[in-house]
Amino acid sequence: MISIVGRRHLTTSIVERMTVLQVADMLQIRESSYVYIKNGTPVTSDEIVTPEDDLKFLEIFSGG
Repeated sequence: MISIVGRRHLTTSIVERMTVLQVADMLQIRESSYVYIKNGTPVTSDEIVTPEDDLKFLEIFSGG
């Protein structure tokens, strides 16, 4: 399952192996605005994900 958590909330799935960057492109989100969590572990944008993986895009917020 793929989830976006932040100002935008979305849950979807993929049907084939993809990189995190390919998933971000598919969802039309800026990769630099999110931290990627695959099965509970932070990963980079070149990490391969499968339909069985749990991938979360956590939006980065800054402020004071």
